[in-house]
Amino acid sequence: MEGCLAPEGLSIPFESDSVRLLAEYGDVAAFHGGRYPAGVALGFKALTLAQQLLFPGGGNFVRERCTVETPFPGGGFRDAAEMVLRSVSRDRYRLDLGLPVPQGTVPAPVEGHFFFRFLQDGGCAEFSLRPGLVPEEFYAVTEDLHHGRGDPEAVEARALELRRAIASAVLVLDPSELFVVHGARAAEVLPEGAEPPLLGDAGSLSLIDRGTYAVTVESLRRHHGNAALCGLCLVWSLVRQLGRHAGVDAFERRSVGVTAGARGPGILDGLEYLFRGFGEGRAAFDFGWAEGLGAPRAPMGSGAFAFRFALPGREPMTFVLKDRYVPHGYFALCERKAGAPGAFGEEPERRRLQLEFAQLALSEPELFEVLP
Repeated sequence: MEGCLAPEGLSIPFESDSVRLLAEYGDVAAFHGGRYPAGVALGFKALTLAQQLLFPGGGNFVRERCTVETPFPGGGFRDAAEMVLRSVSRDRYRLDLGLPVPQGTVPAPVEGHFFFRFLQDGGCAEFSLRPGLVPEEFYAVTEDLHHGRGDPEAVEARALELRRAIASAVLVLDPSELFVVHGARAAEVLPEGAEPPLLGDAGSLSLIDRGTYAVTVESLRRHHGNAALCGLCLVWSLVRQLGRHAGVDAFERRSVGVTAGARGPGILDGLEYLFRGFGEGRAAFDFGWAEGLGAPRAPMGSGAFAFRFALPGREPMTFVLKDRYVPHGYFALCERKAGAPGAFGEEPERRRLQLEFAQLALSEPELFEVLP
């Protein structure tokens, strides 16, 4: 990871889908990219402090139960909360510029305030940024950017320098040095989740996004959780094969266009972590296109397994899952579970087949046929 270097060992424990996971700072930085590194660092430290205040005697964030409230509109902070808690996509992230804040709370550049509230299971952690940590120049440069004053490239370059400098300063400070705590009530501690199943070493991918970031399949799992490992590992294998086929060592993330013929939570989250395209209009689902190619059908009417990528300066490339790798037994159990959600007797077998396909996808270098 370039731009600002994080101390080793920065991580936040959490639970998702009844499984214990650990989000590392590098995972959060890679998910966001390099545009707002100061907000990412601030968000990571805020999450660290909230975890300490909510669970002073031990315990973890549970994604399905934690809510974030703030009048701070920063994109880096929002992405940190989304990466660790999935609070934005699960509608548990409340941005309210008019949220009442304690007197003297530090204002954010342009609008809002540096005040944060985390809620889970009866617990509440409220705190704000200590005064004096944000340089006055940063306020001035951000105002210039917002109002279009000065040379745009020069102002943006200086803003990025300041964001990186602030991020580097924030990362080496203890949360107690960064924030003023206004209230802390411990959350109810729930039974601990299970250990995640082992996926194995599947190498790494490099992303370029105002910096270079190395990510692994575990980065994707920490973002998604453990519910849809098949789709997640299928995406990892797909993009790894794309890189080899295209001769690309590092993907210019925000220049990649994606058409996905199959939709599932693992596929969606895997592609979004890597390319951030669905929210920016560079990625879309097209079931009819994939089914027209005769690609293997996905379960429950969720399309067919064909994917098209557009890389800068290249013709689009289409990848279709090879028939011999389709996990028919797993898909049949998924269909049965969808039709009878209470039939949990088959769940252990479904999970076993899910993990079996996930591990196959990670180990097979040519999971897809590349169409001419």
